[in-house]
Amino acid sequence: MRVDLDPVAEYLFEYLRAVLFDPDNASMDIARLPEDFVMLGQGLEFMAERIGEVRAFSKALARGDLNSALPSHDNEMAAPLKALHATLRHLTWQTQQVARGDYNQRVDFLGDFAEAFNAMTQQLEQRYNALEEEVRLSNQKSQALAQSNDIFELVTKDTAQWIAVVDRESAEWLFVNYSVSSILSNEAFLPQLNAWIGEQLRDVRSDSEMRAVEVELSDDGRSQYFSAIVRPVIWREHNSAVFVLTDISAEREHINELETVAYRDPLTKQYNRHYGMRMLEQWVQDRRKFALCFVDIDNLKYVNDKFGHQEGDKYILEVCAVLRDFDSGIVVCRLGGDEFMLLLEGWAQERAQARCERLRTLLTERNEGRGTPYYRSMSYGVIGVLPDNAMTPSELLALADERMYDYKRAHKMDRRPSE
Repeated sequence: MRVDLDPVAEYLFEYLRAVLFDPDNASMDIARLPEDFVMLGQGLEFMAERIGEVRAFSKALARGDLNSALPSHDNEMAAPLKALHATLRHLTWQTQQVARGDYNQRVDFLGDFAEAFNAMTQQLEQRYNALEEEVRLSNQKSQALAQSNDIFELVTKDTAQWIAVVDRESAEWLFVNYSVSSILSNEAFLPQLNAWIGEQLRDVRSDSEMRAVEVELSDDGRSQYFSAIVRPVIWREHNSAVFVLTDISAEREHINELETVAYRDPLTKQYNRHYGMRMLEQWVQDRRKFALCFVDIDNLKYVNDKFGHQEGDKYILEVCAVLRDFDSGIVVCRLGGDEFMLLLEGWAQERAQARCERLRTLLTERNEGRGTPYYRSMSYGVIGVLPDNAMTPSELLALADERMYDYKRAHKMDRRPSE
């Protein structure tokens, strides 16, 4: 019996066309094929299934999803993509290790990217070590100021330190040197100093104990820092305590400046990724209830490429100003580039999402009537974290990042790169 091959060939060709260009509607009824073509039809279905796996896996990689299911082990077409997937997962892990402070990570593949990554890691390690050492030396200097003073040499009227002898029972001031007497008329300092001395007197436990502490006094919003030695003494038959205070305001301000460099983003002055991840790990460890928001600035690359990084920095600062209006108690961290992380203790997910949407609306409303050459907006992803949370900090951040991309895809038509 002679079989007309033209309809069969056309049927199979249309199936292959659908597999390549309209996969969601590609289907074939094996029962319609002549017996001699059943095996060929089954083979084409097998090939279509493998092509579908490659297509789905490629889309997942394109959007940065490294947790999607791998293609079948016998899918040779997907082998290069599997190799790329493994490389990206390892590189992601290395980047996470660097974010946690492991600067020994090195990349020996990916060519120019590897050289840039390794150079960046080495520079971060050098800068971090230098800052840590300077902070350590400054702290040692501050402690040395408190511990190296001999109380018997300091109790003089013309010394630069503040020296006061106070009765331990009545809190009566028995002796002050000139430096202390000059501030007793300060209406801002005196109540604070009296309250602090009262606390120290209650904490003195023995007649031989000497304590080194720090105290902060404020006047009109400006703080003054002192290292203090507190020691029980017998002063003219009074059971007393002597207080020796050394002004370390300059050293404390220097330490604060160093901590700002180590933990703050230089552009936005908000916390950087290193500090933010430490805070997130601590909150997870403490089993706090909080909301985590992952925010991405829309079209920042377009602004940088089209109008320059100076304009891009203005865009970043404008979005940062909007995020700071979220709530007075939030932690705002710039993770890098166009990404921010917000930590909101005690917030539920739904409340945080509503607040994010409101801030996004406020940002986009600023575009109206301004005649700016580009459109300002942001995308976000929010997750709620409960005390019984079992996810790691990295997994929580990755989930918030994934939800941010879901939001970005869902509002793609809302964003305009330029006006």
